[in-house]
Amino acid sequence: GILRQEAAEAWGMDRVPVVAGGGDNAAGAAGVGVIDEGEALLSLGTSGVIFVAGNTFRSNPQSAAHAFCHALPERWHLMSVMLSAASCLDWAVKLTGTSDAGELVRLAQTEAGLTGPEFFLPYLSGERTPHNNPHASGVLFGLTHDSGSAQIGQAVLEGVAFGMADGFRALVESGVDVHSISVIGGGAQSTYWGRILSAVLDRPMVYRDGAATGPAYGAARLARYSVLGGSIEEMFEAPEVLQIVEPKEADIHKLAPKYEKFGTLYRTLKDTF
Repeated sequence: GILRQEAAEAWGMDRVPVVAGGGDNAAGAAGVGVIDEGEALLSLGTSGVIFVAGNTFRSNPQSAAHAFCHALPERWHLMSVMLSAASCLDWAVKLTGTSDAGELVRLAQTEAGLTGPEFFLPYLSGERTPHNNPHASGVLFGLTHDSGSAQIGQAVLEGVAFGMADGFRALVESGVDVHSISVIGGGAQSTYWGRILSAVLDRPMVYRDGAATGPAYGAARLARYSVLGGSIEEMFEAPEVLQIVEPKEADIHKLAPKYEKFGTLYRTLKDTF
């Protein structure tokens, strides 16, 4: 619609178009061109999200998956949400006294690797998909005298990736078929984290131009489409691919048994939270 005359006068504005827009993740999907069946994004922000677009409604309420209309006509989305993602890395920075998240990731990559005994349950704010458990809490497990900042950082990167994998399983159970995943959010600055995620999810992680500003860019695209109309495919074309991180068999081999132990650890501790 158009802003009412009395509102425009009261606010000192022109009578501009008013557009409903979308939620943050739906707008982020519009920003990176996740609009058609099976296209997906992974958002590594304060919370963590895997968002899958679709042409039909799918749901998995038993695993706390979110099922909504997309911000675009005749489209749906299914979404998993973990309540703490990149915020876990910020927490670990404070815990270890490292300078910032980038430094902690560098330490993890250069000094820890994928074979350490440390585990991290990333439930610093409880958890939604798939556990729907507000009482779940964060856990550092498997610490030894050799566990330092690098090893804790690595455990946090892996723990968030394992939590994402739990949510992804809930989406796959609903029948979605995802071939690759575009990464957005602050965590998209670390392709090492993308390497871990690609191995745990067994999907390529796609890094696109403007990924850090995906939701804002998507909101602008939605406004343009609402005013100008046109082809959805042209108006919401996926931005240029800057890098693709493919799953590595060696990483999958190392992380798969750790992911199974991660699940066992949660199930063992669940009744103690």
